Amino acid sequence: MYITSSRKPSAGTRTLCKHLASFFGFEYFNRGKMSMGEVLSLSHDNPLIIVGEYHGNPGSLAFYDREGFCALSIYITVLEAPSNYPKRSKSFPLIDGDNELVPLINDIVVPEDSISSNLLSLIISGNQLDFKEGENELFSLRMKSYKVFEVDEECC
Repeated sequence: MYITSSRKPSAGTRTLCKHLASFFGFEYFNRGKMSMGEVLSLSHDNPLIIVGEYHGNPGSLAFYDREGFCALSIYITVLEAPSNYPKRSKSFPLIDGDNELVPLINDIVVPEDSISSNLLSLIISGNQLDFKEGENELFSLRMKSYKVFEVDEECC
């Protein structure tokens, strides 16, 4: 499972990528001049998150499924900047909340038959994504909008 950024990411975007990679247990790589085709081939049929920018700040999350299709795009603002890296866990974070995106993100990010962590959780409630380690909030993102894509649609 992989995470990367836009071609010329700001320091804030790179930091968010590293925090997301640590939180989900993904591998982070610098995109550089790679085309989307090269990025998707590098992910080797694994889920992929691409963090996009808007005016020099992290501005979107594009979730690609194991087949390389963009399944979800979320336009975001960082509410609380990441402070500490979460502890790496061999299990995946618990994804919970009252938003309709919970099962979709869970299907993309968490492999079938995997064990969820009691330590890390992503709570999606209303228009907010809260990344937590135990009871401590690591960082929060606000969803401005999102779009769920069909298999034949182009992502952002």
